Amino acid sequence: MNLTKCSALGFLLVGVMAAQTPPAPATGLGKVTYFDSETVGTGPRPDGAVYTFVDSADPSVAAIAQFGYKTIDRVGGQLVSEVTRELAAKEARLAVSVMHLKQLELPKPVAGQPTVTAIKRTSLLIRSPANAPDGADQAALNKIHKQLMADQSVDKMLIQKIEQPGKPVEWRVYRPIASSQSCLACHGDPKTFQPGVKEALDQQYPEDKALDYAAQEWRGVLRVSIAPGAPAPAAKK
Repeated sequence: MNLTKCSALGFLLVGVMAAQTPPAPATGLGKVTYFDSETVGTGPRPDGAVYTFVDSADPSVAAIAQFGYKTIDRVGGQLVSEVTRELAAKEARLAVSVMHLKQLELPKPVAGQPTVTAIKRTSLLIRSPANAPDGADQAALNKIHKQLMADQSVDKMLIQKIEQPGKPVEWRVYRPIASSQSCLACHGDPKTFQPGVKEALDQQYPEDKALDYAAQEWRGVLRVSIAPGAPAPAAKK
């Protein structure tokens, strides 16, 4: 089942990167402006975690916001290049098993800079169980979905703080993504697929729900998990 069209919402579109100036860098994490939170402490996830969304314009998180934004821009560009390259080099049915950066390596840490601890694509309608949203991802997806359903302006970027007893604080940056025309080769209407594509998908992803999308329709999010950079060492006297 298709989700809401988003051609006018200014998302990061897989295939057409949104042009938006990221926040100016800042150092440290001082007082932070929170505007929404969701606590998960019951049911199948009794971890007591609190997922809090943070104002992306808050100077206290500008370094994380900028770093996450740029990282997602780079990963989105790699996705576009990979899809274009693989579909040009082989039949779509053969490209299914290798596309979507399955071998993506995390950026190497740089002293004094934020560190990427995870990169993930997820959605309300997933193809691979490996991309299923966890509780914090689900909170971000639900927030965007509610904005769409209410015809509200959708956040181009979400900053999320995750607090869980006994674990370090985790920061996540999310950016919505939409389907480009090339995505429809294996995410569109199965009736329009090239021969063998649906069979290849059924074999590799028997629980596949990421079908029947149209161009410029909301697909889900790209997100990076970030550990803030350690303070720069003091200069030697």
